[in-house]
Amino acid sequence: MRRWVTGGVIGGLLLVCASTLAMAAAPSTSTQVAIGWKLFFDPLLSRPKNISCATCHDPAKGFGDGLRLGQGAYGHTLPRHTPSVVNLQNAPHLFWDGRMQSLEDQAIVPLTNPIEMDMTPAEIVSRVDSQPHYQRAFAAIDVNDIRIDHIVGAIVAFERTLVTGPTPFDRWLQGDKKALSAAQQRGRMIFFTRGQCAICHIGNHFTDHAFHNIGTGTGHDLGRFAITQQEEDRGSFKTPSLRNWKGREPFMHDGRFASMRDVLQYYSNPPEPEVGESELDPLELDDDEITDLLAFLETLNGTWPDLSGYATAWEKLAGP
Repeated sequence: MRRWVTGGVIGGLLLVCASTLAMAAAPSTSTQVAIGWKLFFDPLLSRPKNISCATCHDPAKGFGDGLRLGQGAYGHTLPRHTPSVVNLQNAPHLFWDGRMQSLEDQAIVPLTNPIEMDMTPAEIVSRVDSQPHYQRAFAAIDVNDIRIDHIVGAIVAFERTLVTGPTPFDRWLQGDKKALSAAQQRGRMIFFTRGQCAICHIGNHFTDHAFHNIGTGTGHDLGRFAITQQEEDRGSFKTPSLRNWKGREPFMHDGRFASMRDVLQYYSNPPEPEVGESELDPLELDDDEITDLLAFLETLNGTWPDLSGYATAWEKLAGP
């Protein structure tokens, strides 16, 4: 089905964006969050003790891994590109195919996947409970019998603090008309009109959290269809957020595009889909329009979460 932006839709989208500006709060340093920070960076949670959550969700790489396809603890290439874990506090679906509906459900999957971290819940608990610093830390939140839900809950509590900071576009929406250059203003018009970007990239984090076929599915990866078995989901994948997109390269569920310019060129002249029915209309953007649209997309980038206080919070909690 082809979809077009209307004037009414554009106005509504602008109102949504204006009413849900992202303002980065100071990182929480609660006891549970400090434990989660330590666990997130601890290779103890992988069987070979060689990777942690942060290996694939590296703060220096937009909380992704910078690879086209993820890599597990034993060097296995994973079937999909690693998504970022920032700004997921209220995400209704996790993973590219939306198989999980909460961060709690999502967090356990890579820990127990045989080609990722290859642990069992019982083994995770045994390893964590064997460490005196974790015993002291969990005791500080009245947990003396550590269970897997306590461990996962702490990791998720930390992940929920991973909020990116305000962007130039946020400032523009607040009334600072100098926040966007002339090129960025032109790109904004393309984004919300004939570029059709705002059909899917809407709201605070510029995602509808839904699933769309944009022609990137293959016979080996049918996307959302594998979860729902609904024909309309064949070749559909979750819309990624555009907030703080820069630094999260490469793009798409299979990391096929090295740059955002590559993405826009694809949208400008998309090929016929291999599976399912693509929702894309060829945009036929010229080079100047792509440059202006890229200029606007730059305004969606803000600061990354500040992790500087977590180490101190952990040291105070766990002791020497």
